[in-house]
Amino acid sequence: MKTTLLRLLSLAACTATFVCTTLPVRSQDQPVQEEESEEAPQRLTPDEAKKRYKELEKAQNAEIRKMLKVFTALEGEWTGKEKIEHTEEEDKAFDIAWNDVWKGFFTMEGRYFEMTGQTDGENASTYRWVCTWLPAEESYQAWYFGETTQTLYTGELSSDGKYVIWTREDEVTETKTEFSMIPEGDRVKCAGTDRKEGRVSSRQSSSYTRKKVEL
Repeated sequence: MKTTLLRLLSLAACTATFVCTTLPVRSQDQPVQEEESEEAPQRLTPDEAKKRYKELEKAQNAEIRKMLKVFTALEGEWTGKEKIEHTEEEDKAFDIAWNDVWKGFFTMEGRYFEMTGQTDGENASTYRWVCTWLPAEESYQAWYFGETTQTLYTGELSSDGKYVIWTREDEVTETKTEFSMIPEGDRVKCAGTDRKEGRVSSRQSSSYTRKKVEL
């Protein structure tokens, strides 16, 4: 019994020694590091917030006007012809051609470029295009307003920076439209395609001449 008790006391002593040697020992001279406190973001005063908003607005307007310079070549009054031709023989009955007269001009101090026009023929109508640049999305957008329809297009600058390539996808008809208006001095050529299921279903083409200013 006495031998068993001595063994237990010896085992307890060894265990205590092991615990003491494995626990980390902090020196009394070692400073305790305090957790760094994150500083709250500095709030702007109303005047500072107003000033920053004005600076941002000024920068965005400057960017919009810069990107819309591509439409300068489309300013003025134009007259020409347009046509749509289908690729499939069974759709040829839907081919159509018409005359078009339109005017291009900047509005809102250069923040928008608009085109208003009048077509004749079987589907004669008036229409308006409103084009601008969206800094947040880094893309052009154009709204087409007709007498019976309105459509939204998205655009990107061509590789040579001379015109905009417009696209539109119609989920209902599963059609993708792409077209461009390419200025060449006093002439503008427009070409585009409609694709359905990846294949070209029709082609658009038009040519316009700038009206001469009569003095």
